[in-house]
Amino acid sequence: MAFTNNFSHLIFSFLVIFLLIISNNHSPALAADPQTQELIDKICRQLEDYGFCNKVFNQNLKTPSTNIEGLTQIALERTTENVTSVLAYAQSLLNDAATPEVKDILTECVKDYRTITNAFTLAFKAFGERNFKEMLVQESPAPKALGLCEGNISFEPGPPVNPFFELIEKNRQLRILIAMSLVSGHILST
Repeated sequence: MAFTNNFSHLIFSFLVIFLLIISNNHSPALAADPQTQELIDKICRQLEDYGFCNKVFNQNLKTPSTNIEGLTQIALERTTENVTSVLAYAQSLLNDAATPEVKDILTECVKDYRTITNAFTLAFKAFGERNFKEMLVQESPAPKALGLCEGNISFEPGPPVNPFFELIEKNRQLRILIAMSLVSGHILST
């Protein structure tokens, strides 16, 4: 029964991602109007990497004039797409893990990415229902789950031979995207 529920959830998650990708018509980036850029700045100035945040929003605007609801949708879409990609990457690393230690760490990270995927699937559902407070509740487990994975990964400075080298950068981007979703969602819900 647990396998069926997990499989159904996985299929549903991939369907949501597929629909997001199809609906996101990656047209050339639009220049945000001053009010939209002010909202983007309000969100991005609260994050660890203003440039990354600003770039994500500006590259995904559907119109130059986008309100906080539209920015929250962008953040949710990009976070959901990103965590699905990171999960697939971590799963491929796990399949190729050379040592039991690496396998244990990646097993934990895969579990954590699934938690984040589930959280954002439910958050996106709440967003679609315009239940923005519930959206924030559903997103709330994501930072802790990502933190558990990040805490298990050790990075040795040097050439990129460490199996976690690329995963560390993917986690950094995911951490920012999660924060973008939380901050924009908080502004939206108040």
